[in-house]
Amino acid sequence: MHGFEHFFSTPNGVNAAITGSYNAWLVALSIFISIFSSIMALRTADMACHSQAGAYRHLALGMGTVSLGGGIWAMHFIGMLAYDLPVPVHYDMTITLMSLLPACAASGIALNLLSRHQFSLPLLCVSGLLVGAGIGTMHYLGMAAMQLPLGMYYHMWLFLLSIVIAVVLAIIALWIRFGLRQRNLSARQRLLVSGVVMGCAIAGMHYTGMSAVGYYGEIPAELPPAPLDAGYIALALAFFIVTVSIMVVALNALIRTRALYMEMEAGKSRLKATLDTAVDAIITLDTVGTIREFNPAAEKLFGWTEAEVLGCNIKKLMPEPDRSQHDGYLRNFLSSGEKKVIGVGREVMGLKKDGSQVPIRLAVGEMILHDERLYVGFVSDISERHALELSLREAAERAERAAEAKTAFLANMSHEIRTPMNAIIGFTQLLLDTELSANQRKYLNTIHQSSHSLLRLINDILDTTKMEQRDVALELKPFSLKAIAMQLESSLGLSAKDKGLNFNVEYPANMPEYFEGDQLRVLQILTNLVGNAVKFTETGSINIRFHYTDGVIAIEIQDTGIGMTQAQQELVFSPFTQADSSISRRFGGTGLGTTIARQLVLRMNGNIELNSQFGKGTVFHVWLPLAEAQSSNTQAQEQDIELPPLQVLIADDVSVNLELLSLTLSRAGHQVTTARDGAEAFEQFTSGQFDLILMDMHMPTTDGLAATRLIRKYEQQQARLPVPIIALTASVMLEDQQAAMRAGMNGFAVKPLDAVQLFREMARVLRIDIGEPVAEQGPQPCSRLNWEQGIALWGDAHRFRSALAQFFNELSQYQLPQQQADGSTDWTATGQQLHRLKGVVGNLALDEIHQLTDVAEQYIQQQHYSEAHAAMDKLQQLLAEAQQCYGDKEEGKPSKVASTPDALAPSLCQQLGELAEVLSHSELDDQLLQAVVVGLEQANRFALADQLKNAIDNFEFSKAVELLQQAIASPSSSVDKVSS
Repeated sequence: MHGFEHFFSTPNGVNAAITGSYNAWLVALSIFISIFSSIMALRTADMACHSQAGAYRHLALGMGTVSLGGGIWAMHFIGMLAYDLPVPVHYDMTITLMSLLPACAASGIALNLLSRHQFSLPLLCVSGLLVGAGIGTMHYLGMAAMQLPLGMYYHMWLFLLSIVIAVVLAIIALWIRFGLRQRNLSARQRLLVSGVVMGCAIAGMHYTGMSAVGYYGEIPAELPPAPLDAGYIALALAFFIVTVSIMVVALNALIRTRALYMEMEAGKSRLKATLDTAVDAIITLDTVGTIREFNPAAEKLFGWTEAEVLGCNIKKLMPEPDRSQHDGYLRNFLSSGEKKVIGVGREVMGLKKDGSQVPIRLAVGEMILHDERLYVGFVSDISERHALELSLREAAERAERAAEAKTAFLANMSHEIRTPMNAIIGFTQLLLDTELSANQRKYLNTIHQSSHSLLRLINDILDTTKMEQRDVALELKPFSLKAIAMQLESSLGLSAKDKGLNFNVEYPANMPEYFEGDQLRVLQILTNLVGNAVKFTETGSINIRFHYTDGVIAIEIQDTGIGMTQAQQELVFSPFTQADSSISRRFGGTGLGTTIARQLVLRMNGNIELNSQFGKGTVFHVWLPLAEAQSSNTQAQEQDIELPPLQVLIADDVSVNLELLSLTLSRAGHQVTTARDGAEAFEQFTSGQFDLILMDMHMPTTDGLAATRLIRKYEQQQARLPVPIIALTASVMLEDQQAAMRAGMNGFAVKPLDAVQLFREMARVLRIDIGEPVAEQGPQPCSRLNWEQGIALWGDAHRFRSALAQFFNELSQYQLPQQQADGSTDWTATGQQLHRLKGVVGNLALDEIHQLTDVAEQYIQQQHYSEAHAAMDKLQQLLAEAQQCYGDKEEGKPSKVASTPDALAPSLCQQLGELAEVLSHSELDDQLLQAVVVGLEQANRFALADQLKNAIDNFEFSKAVELLQQAIASPSSSVDKVSS
C-alpha cells in the first residue's frame, strides 16, 4: 500500500485516470443486506419499545445493535468487493475489524432513539449527526484498510457531500419511523417503509463516499492472481449477516414470548386473586351451561365447593321454574342470536345446597375467546335489600292503615261531635226565637257564636282530610269577587279596627266584578289568609290588593305582623303546624288555615306563595285562573220555602235530634212520626203512610243504610212507589254520600242541620217547585242598592231583605252628630259613628254609601273638616235615596203585593187580638204568631207582616201590640202605612 501521501490531491506527473467498475449483482446484494438488516433491527427496537421489563429491553437493544452494526459493516464490505479495480486488492484485517466498532456505535444510537415512544427535534438532530458520523467513520476507516499497488485520494467536495448525505439521511431515517405514525398505515407497512429508507441511507452514504475516492499510479505489467473470488466472499458474508439478523430477531421473539407468557401468568394470578376476593359471586359457563369456574363468593352464597360444581350444569343452582327454562334460553340464543337474559340484569331466586332459596340479582355477560364462547354470571345476594323492601312495604301498609284509621276516626269524630252540635245550635236558635231577657239573649248569643266557631274548627279538620283524598268538589257558577272583598272588609276589617290596625282593601274600579268559580271556597281561602293576618298582626296595617291579568286573578295579602323565619316558612303549609308552640299558645288556632288555603288554591289549578321577614311582616300571593263571567240580569224572587203539609218519618238514635227536628218540622205545618233506630223506622214505615223519610245513617242495631235497603225491598215486594229518603249524618266524607246513594237514599243533609237547606233538599227530592229566579218587575234597579250582590252575600233574597229592613228601621241609631250651637263638631264621635256605619253598609251591598263613608272617615283622620262636612251631607242624601229605593222595591214585589189590601177576616181579627193579649204579658206563642203572619200575607198585608215580625225579633213587644191594635181597629183599610 502506498498510503495517503496526498489526501485531497495527487502528486505532480502521476496518472490519475485509473478507474474501476461495479459488479451490479454485488451492488444489489449490498443494498439488500442494508435494507434487510435495517428492517430486522427496527423490528428488534419495536419489541424493546413495547417491553415492560428493563433487562429484556437492554438485551434486545444490545442484540439489535450488533445485528444492525454487522449489517452496516457487511454492506460496506460487500460494496467494496463489488468495485473491481485493475489491480489486486487486499485488506488489513485489524483495520477492517476496527471499522465494525463505529458501525455498532451508530446502530446503538439509532436503536436507542427508535425504541422511545416520543422524541424532540434537538434530540433527533444530535442522534442523526452521531449516526451519520459513525457510518462515515466506519466507511472511511474501511477504505483505509485497503492494500493495493495504487495510491488513493479523495475529491474534497464529494467527500464532504458524503458526510452530509450520511447525516441528513440518518436524520430522515430516524424521523420517518415516528413521522409515519400520523399516516394511515399499518404497523407492518411502517416497518417496511422505515427499513427501506434507513437501508437506502446507509447504502447511499457508502456509494457517495466511493464516488469521492480516486486512484493514481502505474498498473503493474504482471498481476498476481486473486486469492479468492470476490463474489464468493460477498455471498458468504451476506449469508452470515442474514443468518445472524434472523437469529437475533428469533432470539428476541423467543425472549419476548417468554416475557409475554410471564405477564400472562401474572395477569391470570391477579385475575384469580380478584375473583377470589370479589364480594359478588362470579360463575363462568360454557355454551351448554356447564360450570367452568366458581369463585369463593359463589361457594359462600350457594354452599357448594368449587370441586363439587365444576363440570355440573348451572341448573343445579336454580329452583323451578327457572331450572326448566334455562336450556331453552341457551338454545334460543345459539339458534337465533336473540338475547333474552344475556346482558340484562334481573332478580331471580337461587337454590342453595341445603335446598333453601335465596333472592339474587343475576347479570350474565358474553365472553368470546379465540377458540370458544363463554358466559360469565355475576350474582349478588339481595336478601338484605329484600328484607328492607319488605319492611318498607310493611311500613307503607301501616302508614296506609294509620291514614285509613285517621280518616275513620275523623269521620266518627265528625258524627260524634256534630250530633251534639246539632242540638246545641238548633235549640239555641229556637231559644233565640222566644221571649228572653237581655242577659239571657246575651248568653245565648255567646253560646250560638261559640258553637259556630267550634263547628268551623271541626270543618277545617274535615276539609283537610277530604282534600287529602281529593274528595272536595268545586262548584262553577258566576259570583261577585267584589262582594267577597267587601265582606272581608266589613267582617274581618272590624276585628282589625278593634285591634287598632289599618285595614285596606284595594279593588280596582276597572277590574271585572263577576267570575266563574266556587264562591264559598274562594271566600274560605281569603278568610283563612286574612284571618291569619289579623290574628298575627298587633300593630301596623293589613292591605289586600286585587288584580286581574290574562285570565288570572292575583290577590296580595300584606301585613306588618310577627313575620316568619326561613325555617318557619317551610312549615307554614304543613297541617296542624304553626311557627312554634309558643305562637299556638299565644294566638290559638289549629294551624290548618294556610294548609286548607293552599290545598284549595291548588285544587283550583292556582298557585300560592309567601314572602316573609321575621319581625317585619308577611305577604301572601294567590293566583287563581278564573274566567270572567257576566252578571245575571235576574234576581231571586223573595219568598220563603213553602212546602205543603207532609207526613214525615224521622229516624235518629239521639233524642235531642229527634226533638229538634220534630219542633222545626211541626212549626212548618208538617206531621211528624219518630223512630229511634232503623228497625223501628222500618216498622213505622210498614204500618203507616209517609211522604218523606229523614233517616240518620249511624244508628245502633239497624243503621240507616240497612233500614233503607229493607224499605226499598219492601216497596218492591208490595209494588209501592218509592218514598224519598234523605240521609241525615254528621259525616261529610264522599264515601258516606256514595254509600247513601247505593243504599237507595235520594238526598243528603249534613248536621248541624240548617232549616233552610233542609227544606230545600226536601223540596228537591219531592220535586216541588219552590220558584225559579224571575225577572224583577216594578221599578228599575236602584244604583244605591246592589240587589244581586246583596243576595250573593246573604245567601238568599229573604235574608237580605230582612237585613235591609232591620237596618232602615234602626237607621236613627247611625245618625251622625250635628253641629253644636257654637258651630263646632265633635269629630271624634263623628268618626266613630262613621266607622260603625261603614261596617254595617259594607255587608248590605250599599257600595256607593260604603265608599263615601270611607272617604268621609279619611277626611276626618286627615283633619280636612270642610271636605268631611260635604261628604257627610252627600252621605245623608244617599242614605235617604237608598231607603226610598228599598221602599220602592218592596212595593214592586209581584208575588205578594196586590193592588189593594183585602179586608181582614173576623177569624184573623180574633187571632190578632189573642196575639196582642199574649204580647202584652211579654210572652210569645210561636204557633199563633205564625198563623197571624200567614193570615196577613194572604190578605196582602205584607208590610204589616214584616213590621210585626221585625218588632218581635227586636223584642219591641209594645210596638207589636200597637200594630196589632191598629189593624183590629181598621180591618178594612190598609195598615201598611203604619210607620216605624
